[in-house]
Amino acid sequence: MRLGQLFLDGCIVCSDLSIFGTFLSIFIKLRTSRSSAGLSLQTLATLVTARILHIGSHFVSLHYNPAVLPWIMFPTVDTVNAILGIICVWLMTGMYYETYDKDKDNFGIQLFEKLELLPKQGISLFLRNIIAMSFLYTVVAVLAFFWYLVRRSHHSFLLSYYCCYYEVMCAMALLPQLWMFQKDKRVPQLLGNFVVLNAVSRACTLCFWFFYPSVYRWSYPDNRGIQMASEVLNILILADFLYYWTKSRIRGETEVVLGEVV
Repeated sequence: MRLGQLFLDGCIVCSDLSIFGTFLSIFIKLRTSRSSAGLSLQTLATLVTARILHIGSHFVSLHYNPAVLPWIMFPTVDTVNAILGIICVWLMTGMYYETYDKDKDNFGIQLFEKLELLPKQGISLFLRNIIAMSFLYTVVAVLAFFWYLVRRSHHSFLLSYYCCYYEVMCAMALLPQLWMFQKDKRVPQLLGNFVVLNAVSRACTLCFWFFYPSVYRWSYPDNRGIQMASEVLNILILADFLYYWTKSRIRGETEVVLGEVV
């Protein structure tokens, strides 16, 4: 039992350390290349927001309570992750904003264009990015409500919605980055590692939920099935990129090549 509990604690720690690795990859990319080219500010800001929300889960009885490892380890790692993420946002917007691909980081703006809700002229790239990001957060808010209707909870509406908002935000955070990748078709390894480590984090969480009944004999927490389905969906969203990342690593390529580059 004790070894199994340590395994479950380790799954959560490995998930959090993988998130640390994602932000570390971005930090190294920004500092070594001195450029934010290829990086989605929408994705980075959304991931950082999610980590800040995650810290709050420790203080409202939503986070997993470790059985073997010290509790303080978990909020400490989460706080370090959030701080490193904030530093990355500051570097991108404060020091390397001139190299930011504003015209490519436009996930969601196509809907406004299709509905002719944007002026034909005179709208800056900065404003377009703000509109695109507001669209992303609006979609997260709406989907979180529908997720709340599916996800059972004994908590109050606000606390349950808080949890749903966080989960949907994590699921959608990488979509703008994947959208940018599809435009260039070539991804530097550090940016590739950023996505892969997100997938590793999801895989660790999936392992936690999968093995939970094996450790706590036939104990099935509320929403275990839904949580597992959610993690599988998150990994499937990244599956196409993971395939090309693995293919590039096997070939020893310095970049991740998506599809056939013309």
